[in-house]
Amino acid sequence: MKFNKGFTVIELVVAVTIVLLLIAVALASFNDHMTRKYRAEARKALIETAEWLRMQHAKSGTYVVALPYTQLPNDDNARYRIELVASPLTATDPKVQFPAVSLDAFTLSAVPLNEDACGNLLLDSAGRVGVSGADARVADCWH
Repeated sequence: MKFNKGFTVIELVVAVTIVLLLIAVALASFNDHMTRKYRAEARKALIETAEWLRMQHAKSGTYVVALPYTQLPNDDNARYRIELVASPLTATDPKVQFPAVSLDAFTLSAVPLNEDACGNLLLDSAGRVGVSGADARVADCWH
């Protein structure tokens, strides 16, 4: 009686398929994690920039100033562009009108440079937050 010492082709195909499925799940999870990380960095930058704008307003009486930085991170690998909204903007969630930059009010926007389901992240001088993505919700994007 002779026994084969090795794997059959079917066993190898099954093993390779399982490994590839695990890799696919791991990559999807990693990409989702990195998107949430970049979004968190953008939220932090909006909050810090809003505080900076409030200090500038206390000094100069206006929010119409040049921002200290306009992209995040501040290198060649930018993921978001930070900007003051020049004209009133209606967010998709909540359905509210965010003001344009003026002497008394501002809206900051973090514009993703790559595709992001949340669209632009918004923060205004009253502390309201919003998003501009078609199906985006504040609860998902600003948590």
